[in-house]
Amino acid sequence: MTSQDKKNAPDFPQLRPIGVLESCFREKFGTPRQPHLVPGSTARLRIHPCYSPEHSLAGLAQFSHVWLLSWFHLNTNKTFHPKIHPPRMKGGKIGVFASRSPHRPNPLGLSLAKLEKVQGDTLYLSGIDLINGTPILDIKPYLPFSDAAREPSTGWVPDHAFPELEVAFSARAERDLAGAAPGLRELIADALRHDPRNRRDATQMKEGAELEFFLCDREVHFSVAGEKATVSRVEAATAFEKKFRRKKPEAR
Repeated sequence: MTSQDKKNAPDFPQLRPIGVLESCFREKFGTPRQPHLVPGSTARLRIHPCYSPEHSLAGLAQFSHVWLLSWFHLNTNKTFHPKIHPPRMKGGKIGVFASRSPHRPNPLGLSLAKLEKVQGDTLYLSGIDLINGTPILDIKPYLPFSDAAREPSTGWVPDHAFPELEVAFSARAERDLAGAAPGLRELIADALRHDPRNRRDATQMKEGAELEFFLCDREVHFSVAGEKATVSRVEAATAFEKKFRRKKPEAR
């Protein structure tokens, strides 16, 4: 944007979150790229008191799904790139506005979540694709008669199908999951089935590389060989510690 463009741009009011999402996904790595790919994923959204949740949430519990307008608060891109690399294009490029990439001029996200219940000032959600700590800017109820398009065309997506991985659990991982919260095994399997790896990251794509991600209160260790992901162990994570997934090559 040129200085003249900035001068002519309208002065929009500041956006303020209505709440911050408490999600089972603790980091970007391992979080599904679209909503409902992992139906068992869960989150809570507590509405800030200044928005009078006892009044502003009245009637919302009658809806089965809601749109969440979010802010991609962990984006690191500092410049605008008109073309991006969607994972399913395996290195190919497409215009940013023909994608749902989080790397946008304004880092806004739109997710359709299942509304399990409304309890007081809190929404209980499932089928999410957002990480813990995501600021939520707005909520809108899903209306199928207007939100579901008739005979939609999905552009380039059908020609670039994203293969699913077979997921297996080692004996150690099965022992680690014994007595775990109901649904955790299925949650891990669904998260890995859609292959969370970045195909442009040679470190992650190396055959058999040991990888890990945080989910709920666990650290999930896995590797991928061919089209099969194997969970090697699932450790208790008393504290979430961000780990770098990309290692810089050593200087020679």
